[in-house]
Amino acid sequence: MNRISEKIGVIASVFTLFSLGTSPHPFVLIFSYIIHEAGHIFFAKITGAGMKKIRFGAFRLCLSYDKSGLSYKQEMLVQAGGIIFNLLSALIVSLFHLQGDVFRFFQICNISLALMNLYPISILDGGGILKNVFLCFLSGGVAEKLSKFVSFIGAILMWLVAVYIQIVLSASMSLFVISVFLLVELCFSNV
Repeated sequence: MNRISEKIGVIASVFTLFSLGTSPHPFVLIFSYIIHEAGHIFFAKITGAGMKKIRFGAFRLCLSYDKSGLSYKQEMLVQAGGIIFNLLSALIVSLFHLQGDVFRFFQICNISLALMNLYPISILDGGGILKNVFLCFLSGGVAEKLSKFVSFIGAILMWLVAVYIQIVLSASMSLFVISVFLLVELCFSNV
């Protein structure tokens, strides 16, 4: 990874820790991340994809698994596993009518994490899913180029929305920092 991206990653990690410290329920946020990653691991197991390694990065936990032997649909299922688990967790809170700030925050964290990961940026689950959809219909090189293009446009749009929210609503800088990190990582990941 490029040194500039590593430095941005360190800054982003510090910002994440700061966000956890200012969160009303930081352990709920961490638990939502764990649920997300458990979804990936669960679907990797049922599709037969062997886990290779787990690596922590800024704003994310990277799971490497053996993709050989997986169809595009199976790989999409593994990539969607975290999103599925987050949405199921939020649904369970609703179905059991669990009340209170902690449960409401738990729902918000899980739904937000699921929606964020649906975004079609290659670093996120949605980008991986979209790339596999492209691979179902296009050659590998074309699918790769189209995926990178959509990822870059998606990251720019996320950054523009973050700037708008920051200027107009004076909201939290979390989305802005995440969007900058994603843009930097996309720009320097293949350098």
